[in-house]
Amino acid sequence: MVSKKDNYSASIEVTASTEACFNAIAREMDKWWTETTAGQLNKIGDTIKAVFPPDYGHWTFEATRLNPDKMIEMVCINAHHQVDGQPKEIDQEWMNTRIVWEFIPEGDKTRVTMTHVGLTPKLKCWDICFDGWNYFFKESLRAYLNGEAPSPHKA
Repeated sequence: MVSKKDNYSASIEVTASTEACFNAIAREMDKWWTETTAGQLNKIGDTIKAVFPPDYGHWTFEATRLNPDKMIEMVCINAHHQVDGQPKEIDQEWMNTRIVWEFIPEGDKTRVTMTHVGLTPKLKCWDICFDGWNYFFKESLRAYLNGEAPSPHKA
């Protein structure tokens, strides 16, 4: 279990199975996060790149732990974050941060917990990233896993 103190951490409850939740993170980020993704996380060492056109940023993650239907851990190995009005220091702030996804069955539902280890209030991108994860994780992914219309970033 990852310490949630200070790191961005949130949970959602969805009607999808743990298997569907695992697949949404490992193989279907284009359905709920950004339509422009490349790669899948099928085994340790696999990478996935999430791009936010036109030039808001892109991040590449490498799978460091995969426990099918239970958890995924991925580390950011390449980062570029650029948003008008934000300090240029945000560009590389996600480098070497880790995202841990946990899938816990609860009756006929699944609790998905996401902890972005290293995304803390000390980072200059905290406010924009906090709002972004709240939107894409708590709203778009939740909708997708509940069989509703998600809202991924569009090119």
